[in-house]
Amino acid sequence: MQTTLIINSIVCVIGAIVGAMLAIASMISIANMEVPWAGALLVAAILVPVIFVVSGIGAWVANAYGSSAIAIGLIVLPWIFGALFVMTMLMSFKS
Repeated sequence: MQTTLIINSIVCVIGAIVGAMLAIASMISIANMEVPWAGALLVAAILVPVIFVVSGIGAWVANAYGSSAIAIGLIVLPWIFGALFVMTMLMSFKS
């Protein structure tokens, strides 16, 4: 599990940086949208880098307390959140 946590930490640092850039770029697009869920998209864009940080730190903490199932869930969390965010953005552009 240690190797998985180290790899997750590296990916989360990169993901937080790239996620911050994605959030900044997305905010510009979201500001011009006229869909009812634009406010929720704005919050989700801000949460992308936050989710990566929570995943990186939370997986180590969960593993330290002996809960590998929660650690694995935290490792998967940013990927599920990111995929849902991207799908929602694409649906918004289509609308």
